[in-house]
Amino acid sequence: MGTQSTDVAIIGAGPYGLSLSTHLRARGVEHRVFGIPMQAWKSMSQGMYLKSFSWATNLPTAERQVTLPDYCRTQGIDPDEPVEIAAFARYGETVQRRLVPDVVPSNVASVDRLGDGFELVLENGDRTTARRVVVAIGLSYYEHVPAVLSGVSPDLVAHTAHVSDFSPYAGLNVAVIGRGQSALQAAALLAENGARPLLIARSEIEWHERMSDHRSLREVMRRPPSGMGPGRRNWTLEHVPMLMHHLPDERRLQFTRQHLGPCGAWWLRDRFEGKVEVVSGVTVESASMVGDRVRLDLCSDATGHKSEIVDLVISGTGYEVDVEKLRFLQPNITGSVARLERAPRLSRHFESSVPGLYFVGPSSAASFGPMFRFVVGASYTVKTVARHIAWTTPGAVPGWKRPLAYV
Repeated sequence: MGTQSTDVAIIGAGPYGLSLSTHLRARGVEHRVFGIPMQAWKSMSQGMYLKSFSWATNLPTAERQVTLPDYCRTQGIDPDEPVEIAAFARYGETVQRRLVPDVVPSNVASVDRLGDGFELVLENGDRTTARRVVVAIGLSYYEHVPAVLSGVSPDLVAHTAHVSDFSPYAGLNVAVIGRGQSALQAAALLAENGARPLLIARSEIEWHERMSDHRSLREVMRRPPSGMGPGRRNWTLEHVPMLMHHLPDERRLQFTRQHLGPCGAWWLRDRFEGKVEVVSGVTVESASMVGDRVRLDLCSDATGHKSEIVDLVISGTGYEVDVEKLRFLQPNITGSVARLERAPRLSRHFESSVPGLYFVGPSSAASFGPMFRFVVGASYTVKTVARHIAWTTPGAVPGWKRPLAYV
């Protein structure tokens, strides 16, 4: 089919990639989007819900923004918490069909340097050259499974991101490791599908409180609302998004690691408590096979050592941004990307040390703070990246070139 070319290649057709496409189009920047629209969101199990507020989980498109609450109302869905992840995925697909209809529905297999630009090879074998590349993969590739589980058969260990159906686990004893939303929700769904889940956590489980619709002015001032939940820190992160980038690296990294840590949504609590056995305050010291089952050796300062034997393990241990995990980037690129720990070090325009290579979404959190792990961070990101690309694109304009059609 030959090699096609474009100015900007966007890798990923999730919230950040689709939103950025609309902003580049409005500025007259030639670009292409590669990936299955909303792929990661569509792969999640039925019965999983967004932890974030619907009004804070919009795709920030250029012109005439289509909001998730409005979409929910047109579908007869209550836009208040919780909103099913499947509904959010359908919302994203609706935005894509209306505003980014020319997505190339194939994932990128390889990105290599080619002169002053890049060459992309798709999984379907097609090739594209681009002057700039924006990596907008979300959390894909970054799943973290503790090394202690490496001795267990891969057939008996799964990350929560890769479990789309919990019904096959009916009647089984399943250990879920972690205490964040994905682990808690997985454990609840296991119980609801007839399994016997055991949640293993290093510390006590914490739950978000429900934000009341009738707070006093004093309470609103003390804990102002934000897309990440109430609180002055969250409000500052959302309304002064550039602030974190100017902090010293160590201070920003420490804050990003600690703020908005593992916690369950308020609406999940009733589905979890009393239905899932919990062992907290322990660490998994070792894991081994016992026949066709898994033995987990646990260690606690309070109770000492104990073991659990289960049929399989689900790891709800989150994600770790690591440039080396991006298998589609060739070594001559990854070797040139400056790092903050294992994450890419980015300029104020989200550009890496490799000229023309940008990272957005969770990949940018080490450089910009914890808000950018969430969809709410897309609004600032896509405007910043699109504006910077437009400034360096002959014939493009920093402002709108034309309004987007919305049908």
